[in-house]
Amino acid sequence: MKLAERVALVTGAGSGLGREIALTLAREGAAVAVNDLRREAAESTAREIETAGGKALALTADVSDSVEVRAMFEELLGRWQTLDILVNNAGMVLVTDEVRARMSEAATAPLSNPPVAIKAASSMTDSQWRRTLSVHLDGTFYCSREALGVMEARGSGRIINMASIAGITGLMGSPDYSAAKAGIIGFTKAVAREAIRCGVYVNAIAPGFIDTPLLDVLDEPMKQLTLLQIPIGRLGTAAEIAALALYLASDDSTYMVGQVISPNGGYAI
Repeated sequence: MKLAERVALVTGAGSGLGREIALTLAREGAAVAVNDLRREAAESTAREIETAGGKALALTADVSDSVEVRAMFEELLGRWQTLDILVNNAGMVLVTDEVRARMSEAATAPLSNPPVAIKAASSMTDSQWRRTLSVHLDGTFYCSREALGVMEARGSGRIINMASIAGITGLMGSPDYSAAKAGIIGFTKAVAREAIRCGVYVNAIAPGFIDTPLLDVLDEPMKQLTLLQIPIGRLGTAAEIAALALYLASDDSTYMVGQVISPNGGYAI
């Protein structure tokens, strides 16, 4: 097993990519702390790991709250005394009904004149902007800060930040999400440069459109338009992203420092 005797924490692991990553790391021998904002979701993934013969710990915390993050790490370290792998996966997408309706109209009439105005940025509230950035960007920082305190002291560790194709190309209708993910990419590169001096590898995954509940914000016309822009002709799977996370978490990736890998089916080349 590639991760035997190692301890991992995966945030936002109650569903979607986080769940699949947690299960994959556990199958390779890691003891996995499963974080989610929803207690029942975290416990469900943890039970699945334990049923398969692995070790798991369910941890409830809002990663955008530094006090809750610190308490989560105290509970984790109280159980397993160390941390080898952190996957900063917790995230969310906020799209208002009005913006979703305008995007759907634009998807069904892309050549209309005058063009359909999306107005996502001009109509966005302070609270939506702040919440998206706090979960993605603040959460990545808070968890990384706590993890680095452990990893740098012991001279080893892996941090994997979940960015997105939205942070590379921008995503129409989601300026807040795109900004947060772009921020994670910059954060990854900066921290990677300093942390590797202490034996800590920091990298990021920037997935394209993956078949998870996060895509529920897209209605059918929008999904079909998206598929037309993906040369491979399909959405990605959670298992494909989890396999990449395993690579970055293992000793197979010992020359990967500060990289942003984007499995996106050719959406961005």
